[in-house]
Amino acid sequence: MDAVLRHGCDVAFVNLLIDFGANLNLVKWETLGEGATGRIKVNPEALQVFKEARSCPRSLMSLCRVAVRRTLGKRRLHLIHALPVPDQIINFLLHKQQ
Repeated sequence: MDAVLRHGCDVAFVNLLIDFGANLNLVKWETLGEGATGRIKVNPEALQVFKEARSCPRSLMSLCRVAVRRTLGKRRLHLIHALPVPDQIINFLLHKQQ
């Protein structure tokens, strides 16, 4: 998340990392404001999305999705389709847009 914010990436990247369970507490956002110097080029919209996400707890749905995916692990994510849950939940776990 730190690299995405420091390199001025689009809001979509911030949202993607948030959706996939990025640890928002690792970023020292105080140093990313308008007064930041050096090679830092922060996208103000992306920084605002990050600050809003950090100030609010994640939804239970989001936390459950991250927990299920972490429990399965990278090597077994393809087994999500075999879970005994409705297709709507499968699609949610796979981050498929509806």
